[in-house]
Amino acid sequence: MMIRIDPERCIGCGRCQWDCFPGAISMERGISVLASPENCIGCGHCIAVCPVEAVTDDSLDMTEAAPAGCNVEADTLLALMRSRRSCRHFTQEAVPEQLVQRIIDAARACPTAKNLQATRYIVVTDHIPELLDAALSALGDLGERMLKTELPADEKRRAENFLRWKKTRRRDREFDPLFFHAPLLLLFVSPMETARDAAGAAAYGELMAAASGLGCLYSGYFTACAAASPEIQQLLELEAHEQAVRCLVLGWPDIRFLRTAPRKQPNIKRL
Repeated sequence: MMIRIDPERCIGCGRCQWDCFPGAISMERGISVLASPENCIGCGHCIAVCPVEAVTDDSLDMTEAAPAGCNVEADTLLALMRSRRSCRHFTQEAVPEQLVQRIIDAARACPTAKNLQATRYIVVTDHIPELLDAALSALGDLGERMLKTELPADEKRRAENFLRWKKTRRRDREFDPLFFHAPLLLLFVSPMETARDAAGAAAYGELMAAASGLGCLYSGYFTACAAASPEIQQLLELEAHEQAVRCLVLGWPDIRFLRTAPRKQPNIKRL
């Protein structure tokens, strides 16, 4: 990732140099230059702040550098955030590919450390049953191990549920306590060191899904299974340094929530 500054277009306003906190850009003879490319982290601020589009990056799709602006009312956004609920009832109607791409585009808009943009996305439709089999098998094995130890009552019940899920799935192919027959899984995959970026991307994607009328569920059980199951890792074709950080279970909701649910009061400390 390397920026280019067109000396013919640069008007010498200095905005890019002023906002380049790593110090990669300097002013020379009245125009901006990439004087210290080793300091550039590819954040794109220079592209975004330039009034004459003199800054480009050949490694990126510059058609995405659209005029900035936001016409979403803050109260509307907050209402969307408060109204979304975890969905466990889905129709079997497929999610259009253009909507999947819009969700991914929203996820890509999430800030990332040093602008690494290291998250990649796995869209699962055809192979959900295989992933479900592998996940419930892994959970059942975990339940067996847990029941061989001393457990609090609630943990014992959870282990028994894991074991029951595994056994039930073997005899009932319609049994699905993880994905709830949703038609689509969207996985957010990243190297271990940028897992927080992938988690943030999932939050952005989930808000776009909610704004588009989709139901969504974070499957924490599945990502926990993926981290420990070689079978799941092989099915997803994960590299050794990667993990499935988030799994969004997506589809058109077969349930309607009529009001928001109250939250606990926030724990705030002001200094």
